[in-house]
Amino acid sequence: MAEARHRRCGAALAAAVALLPLIAPAQPAAEPARPPTRPEAEAAAGAVTQPATQGALIPPKEMARRRAATTPPGPPAHSLLRESDFAFAACRLSLTLMGTDYATAPPVSDAADRDCGIDRPLRIGAILPGVTLPGAPLMRCATAQRLAMWMRDFVQPAASRLPGAPRVAGLEPGSTYDCRPRIGGESEQLSEHALGNAFDIMAFVMEDGRRIMVEPEPADSADAAFLTAVRGAACMDFATVLGPGSDAAHDDHLHLDIRRRESGHRLCQ
Repeated sequence: MAEARHRRCGAALAAAVALLPLIAPAQPAAEPARPPTRPEAEAAAGAVTQPATQGALIPPKEMARRRAATTPPGPPAHSLLRESDFAFAACRLSLTLMGTDYATAPPVSDAADRDCGIDRPLRIGAILPGVTLPGAPLMRCATAQRLAMWMRDFVQPAASRLPGAPRVAGLEPGSTYDCRPRIGGESEQLSEHALGNAFDIMAFVMEDGRRIMVEPEPADSADAAFLTAVRGAACMDFATVLGPGSDAAHDDHLHLDIRRRESGHRLCQ
């Protein structure tokens, strides 16, 4: 009987040994071998990511220049001053009633500067009856109209107060239409002469042939009083009046122009 128990214990032990591989904890599978890491890859992996570099700030003047370079140009400056048919006809009628000797001329432009020009120019032979303009200069009708009104209402009456009561028989022009920038300053803004808006007077020619030059005169001179009177009155008809004492560029002539300013300001110096 003991021998039978011994055999049963041996059989149980053998069965337990046979089951050991099935109940033993599973071992993790071995990872496949990795290839060796390249040195530059290691350096890249350890590097700290930097934010993208921002562009340098552009100065305001440079930004304005770039915008101007990419902005389509507007219409030429002279075309903005083109009169309507009605306004042009009314202006010419006014000149006719004052006795101005004028002729219409073809449109004026300049290849050197697209802004220069006069769309509806006139050539003025005499601004009033008996008051000639040598060379029949070109100007806009509105400029001629203001010049004629000033001559009629102020210049001739002032001349009648001079000794001998002479009449003005002509104006000696300086600059008339001229495609150029302004003078007498650092600005490169277009001159009113480039638009037909301005007229310069070098001298008043009297009917006896005497010339009253536009230049500084002694304070007790009758000619100086005449120049002071007509220059002051010019600011009633013109938006800009410059002459001797304004700056060195205007010491030998009287500059008159009809430039319109939004504020309504008139420059009389």
